[in-house]
Amino acid sequence: MPVLLWCLATTASIGVASLALRPVLRTAVPQDSVPVATDEQAGGREVVTQTLPPPSLDPPGPSPTIISDPGSAFSPPASPPPAPRTSGAAPTTAGARPTSAAPARYVDGWTVTTGSDGVDVYLKSFRTDGGDAVIRIRGGVVSVVTATPRDGYSVAQSQTEPTRLVVQFISSHGNAAWLVDCMWWQNTPHGDVTRIGT
Repeated sequence: MPVLLWCLATTASIGVASLALRPVLRTAVPQDSVPVATDEQAGGREVVTQTLPPPSLDPPGPSPTIISDPGSAFSPPASPPPAPRTSGAAPTTAGARPTSAAPARYVDGWTVTTGSDGVDVYLKSFRTDGGDAVIRIRGGVVSVVTATPRDGYSVAQSQTEPTRLVVQFISSHGNAAWLVDCMWWQNTPHGDVTRIGT
């Protein structure tokens, strides 16, 4: 009984496999070929037989298009470039005024300019016997642009918080120093120069 059941199952699987492979086998066998002429029709000439490849299952479609930029496939066609102007002067709209940068302002000796992001930038140069320093304040943060000591002096800086900075010009003997103390306090820049020692 088990052998009979095994034979029936094997026969059924072979039948199903042959039915499933029939369309594949049909496409593998060439169906179209160039007609071959007999010797009498060809007049004794050599006859060459050519077999055409099997027809594709998919209908022929247009050749694929390679798109380097995916967004360009959905963008409208580019308009032609504008014709060059013959006149050297650019046309101006009636009533329009040429734009210019806002002039610098001065607050307690600080030069104030407005950046492209609308934030004011404060700059001031401090000159001492120990050296020169240029301080910058932007958005309440104090920073050094340049600090150049004079002969016989060295430079150091200390900053315990973003709103205050001290630049120190210290003499080589260590008996004198010039301090440039700058801070941002109550929405206003402040800067003082102090001499320590003799």
